[in-house]
Amino acid sequence: MNDLNISNLQSILPQIEHSKDIQSSTEAAPFSSYVKGMLKDTNATILEADRTINDLVTGRDQDVHNTMIAMQKAEISFELIMQIRNKLIAAYDEIRKMTI
Repeated sequence: MNDLNISNLQSILPQIEHSKDIQSSTEAAPFSSYVKGMLKDTNATILEADRTINDLVTGRDQDVHNTMIAMQKAEISFELIMQIRNKLIAAYDEIRKMTI
């Protein structure tokens, strides 16, 4: 992972707002809540990796192994979120190209 100093992953992906129209739809609410949950989990993983890096650098923790594991978890979570984002954008573009 190139930059583990990301403190808020939600700034990378557009915020998912629950408007009254979206909340009234039963199909849109579960998916949006799933995406929000994934963003929160990934953000927590990245923050945990940042914490372990800071602990290692400041000498509070000497465990390089767990620091590397936390960094890899953060990287994999971030890559998964980015791949899901890319697939959603590609699907949106395909739908937009359809003629009605």
